[in-house]
Amino acid sequence: MTHTFNRIAASALFALAAGAFVPAHAAGNDADLANAVQSTLTSQLGSDAKDLTVTASNGSVTLHGWTQGVQEESKARYVASTVPGVVNAYSDVRTFSNDSN
Repeated sequence: MTHTFNRIAASALFALAAGAFVPAHAAGNDADLANAVQSTLTSQLGSDAKDLTVTASNGSVTLHGWTQGVQEESKARYVASTVPGVVNAYSDVRTFSNDSN
C-alpha cells in the first residue's frame, strides 16, 4: 500500500513540476492563439493590421497578407511575438508602397 502511495505521489509531483514547462497556449488551441494574436494586432496597430490574417500551429504563428512597408511588417511580427503562448512568429506578409517613384 505504501509503495503504491509513493508512486502516486511521485507521479503527481512530476506532473506538477512538468506543468511549469508546458507552453501557455497548450491550455487552448491553435484557433484561440490565432484569434488572440489577431486581436492584439488590431488593438496595437489599428488600420495597419486590416490586411493581415494569422494562422497558428503548436505555438508558432504565421502572419499572412499585406502591409505598406517593411517596417510595418516587422512591427506586426514583433507585436505577434509578444502575445502569451506564441513560441515563434513567422511572416508570409507581402509589402506594397503607394509611392509612384
